[in-house]
Amino acid sequence: MKSLMPLVCSLVLFGCGSESTPVADAGAHDAASTDAPAAADADFTRDVRGRRYCEVLAGAVTGATVALDVYNTYGLNECPDAAWRGLTVAGLRAELGVAVAVINGPRYWTIDAFESAVVQDPAVRSVGGIPMRVAGRIELPIAVAAAGSSPYTERTVRRDTTVRFAAGGRVYELIDPMSRVFVMQSYTVQREAQTEASLAELGARLQLPAGWRFRTRVLTDDLRVVAEGGLATVTTDDVGNTYQRSQQRP
Repeated sequence: MKSLMPLVCSLVLFGCGSESTPVADAGAHDAASTDAPAAADADFTRDVRGRRYCEVLAGAVTGATVALDVYNTYGLNECPDAAWRGLTVAGLRAELGVAVAVINGPRYWTIDAFESAVVQDPAVRSVGGIPMRVAGRIELPIAVAAAGSSPYTERTVRRDTTVRFAAGGRVYELIDPMSRVFVMQSYTVQREAQTEASLAELGARLQLPAGWRFRTRVLTDDLRVVAEGGLATVTTDDVGNTYQRSQQRP
């Protein structure tokens, strides 16, 4: 299934590292805080900004369709670095009994709160020794996935969330040629070292397509972004940061 990995990476709109091993945290964060699993959060919906998480996407290609469960550490632990670096795609395929596995992370949230969040399957299971649960599911035709292999391409993900960006906080946004605003929900350190402080200069590093622009601003009012009808429209930039289309206009 090796030839499917670039396709799956583009499908889910996340940056993928080496197919055989994950990338350790390249950001300027306190590694000591991620060496051991933490207890599950009593309320993981608040004080979200800056918190670390990782994902494993696992599933199969059946005919012309790719179907993946998105296992996520958030609310259970902060993706212990030693365990994370020990994951391999081959090991995950064998453990989970799947044909396709994608290692995604570490990532850090740029939202402030989940006002509504429903995981697809609340059951906690060990994935490579790290407690995770299925936060979302993705199913798309291979042809659609292949057509969206580039950054700045929209993709629809099934999830039930309303996220809040708090007044007084900074947001990072992509605006497309139709003036639709995509708000960054998380940044990745999988491809290059980033911190939230460095995101202020992100626009100078991006290779934006014609008609797209990047902006960052401090909110004067709370901003809520809703996955309407249980569907979120998402995109990525060319360093792998993820954005969700909002209901606002510039």
